[in-house]
Amino acid sequence: MININKSFVHFYDVKNSERVSVKSVLSTENKKIFLLKECRSETISEHPFLHLDRYEFFSIIENDKTHLIRTSPVDSKKENIELSNPLKKKHCIVESDVNYLNFEKVNEIVTSGKTDNIYSEIKYQHEGIKYNLISKCEFINYNTEKNSEKYLQPIMGYVPFVHKNQLRYGYVVLHITEKKNGYLEFLLNEKTGILNTNPKQNLIRLNIKKILNMFLFFVKKNDFTKVISIKESKINFFTYN
Repeated sequence: MININKSFVHFYDVKNSERVSVKSVLSTENKKIFLLKECRSETISEHPFLHLDRYEFFSIIENDKTHLIRTSPVDSKKENIELSNPLKKKHCIVESDVNYLNFEKVNEIVTSGKTDNIYSEIKYQHEGIKYNLISKCEFINYNTEKNSEKYLQPIMGYVPFVHKNQLRYGYVVLHITEKKNGYLEFLLNEKTGILNTNPKQNLIRLNIKKILNMFLFFVKKNDFTKVISIKESKINFFTYN
């Protein structure tokens, strides 16, 4: 299996080259998508954070294509993904044997305070396509009450996701017990109006926000708001040898 702990992508340029670690991998029957580690905008100088723009930057590698993502909290650009950038790159992808962990073993690791790194492989189907997602479980919810049902709920991000044939990114979460899994849910980034419009809020306030959003139609907020729920999925926890 691809070892995301040891895999990197190198980008080569005359002025500046980069080595970036792989954060998560999404695979289909004929495609591999690597989402790389994010960073903040910077300049190559004595004062790197004198960069005028304050955006988050990361890359997604789709087979031989490189997609660059620049995301500010608020911006007026229609899209924040630069598709098929011609950057020269080299994949340094390492594969390793793995040890699969059952529910009881993962629960033992997290409840005992052991420092083992845990990874997950999630298999699911969306819009008729089968996907396999590999990511490190850096945040795992669990319970320690003896008289209640044990659960594990890893939440991971960023991960790549394909929705309506478009490349997206966001977070993924899954509630797991010894008997069954909950819905596999993805929370994706999207552009929305500056002001939140909740139908349950005061009607006057709601209408005022809608009007203001119309006047500010050219300015959008980047946030994680799009929820995708998938009923059937399978998760395998593992460690690398």
